[in-house]
Amino acid sequence: MPTRRGPGSTLDQVMPAILFFALYNLVNVIAAVLAASAWSIKAAVTRRRNGLDIGWWLPSLTVYLLLRAAVTVAAERELIDFGVSSEAVYFGIGFATKFLIGIVLAVTIWLGRPFLAWATPRVMSLPDDLIADPRYLRTMANATWLIVGYEIISASWDIWLFNNSGFNLFYLARTGVNFVTSFVCILFGVAYIDRKLQAIDSYPGLTHLLEVSSKMKENQKKPRRVR
Repeated sequence: MPTRRGPGSTLDQVMPAILFFALYNLVNVIAAVLAASAWSIKAAVTRRRNGLDIGWWLPSLTVYLLLRAAVTVAAERELIDFGVSSEAVYFGIGFATKFLIGIVLAVTIWLGRPFLAWATPRVMSLPDDLIADPRYLRTMANATWLIVGYEIISASWDIWLFNNSGFNLFYLARTGVNFVTSFVCILFGVAYIDRKLQAIDSYPGLTHLLEVSSKMKENQKKPRRVR
């Protein structure tokens, strides 16, 4: 739970896309890439400073953004030749990342350790009996398949759109469609998980879990008294 809330969080979500679109059209792709990457990193650091504990995710995201920007700039400066435009390099890295995420998550299911079954207890306080129930594992496996499907379909749609439209149409359509579809998938996934887990006696309900997890995080952030 962040220690501070406000309009800044919403701005941080949309500003990288706005900067990229504006600077790409007004300056060049290098300015667009650097500005969008810089704002994304700034947003991640700000959220961490505001008390949002995201552990290894922050440095991993920062390294990814820096590498993506560096490869794109190198391609634009012809330091590296991929045989495609620098725009294709920048967005191609994003397409490949989506495919990779989908493949990795599918592997976790095939190995019998679905990603959501592993990740959910790390962000919510779940009863041990619930985690041990086979229905919990099955539900999380199906929900993880939803993420796999979204990543693969979304990446395929991105590639088709990139190859069959101008840049501005591609960027605006991709941003809008991906935002809406991801929002719908998240709502559907949460509703599916909540409905399926209702059949397990040890499942206290989503609202209760969110309240308990929130209180635990708040207690962890309280400074300890020095005696």
